[in-house]
Amino acid sequence: MRVAAGRPGAVVGPVVLALHRLGDTVARARRAVRGLAIARRFAARGDNFTFDPDGVYTCETIEVGHNVDLGYRPILVAARARIRIGDNVMFGPEVTIRGGNHRIDQVGVPMIAVDKKPGDESHDRGVTIGDDVWVGTRAVILHGVTIGRGAVIGAGAVVTRSVPPYAVAAGNPARVIRLRWPLETIRDHERQLYPPQRRLTSAELAGLAELPTPGPRVAPVTKSLTTAVQAR
Repeated sequence: MRVAAGRPGAVVGPVVLALHRLGDTVARARRAVRGLAIARRFAARGDNFTFDPDGVYTCETIEVGHNVDLGYRPILVAARARIRIGDNVMFGPEVTIRGGNHRIDQVGVPMIAVDKKPGDESHDRGVTIGDDVWVGTRAVILHGVTIGRGAVIGAGAVVTRSVPPYAVAAGNPARVIRLRWPLETIRDHERQLYPPQRRLTSAELAGLAELPTPGPRVAPVTKSLTTAVQAR
């Protein structure tokens, strides 16, 4: 439906504005009521948990930590597995997480009619997202994936494999581009945020050693240097 914007009359204008405000008030009330009803259904939720009531959630299979924002209209679905989200996690708009998968290996049966048998966990492995993770707009995270602590997932990424701690991953399928910081900076960050028993172990840090790190920052060109170059 297309709407042409014109100049409403002296009477019609205020009436339209009043109806619009009334509609907004009703919509906000509906979202608030829906949000309260949905929040109670999550398997676990921490303090300062923010989510869009108009998103799609299999609430009973989703566990959320403290200080989490699931963004605008996400889709979090896990019928037989778990979606676990740590503390201090933020999503961009319209993130999708699928904690399970469909079987495509049975001959003579339409895929929509294939039933999963008890114990068939290989097709429903869930998703785990660590603390301090940022998931970008419209990223898709598929079952069996673990997003390590401090990682960043780029907008539009399709994550089919686990992402190490403090890694930046992007693309379709997503791949690790680099670490957020050099290892020593990661160690310092861990010391400032986590008690000793919760910090990455030496083995976990060693596993990050082969990943690319941010390059050195290039010093800005000063005015005097620019003038000297131009004078040559």
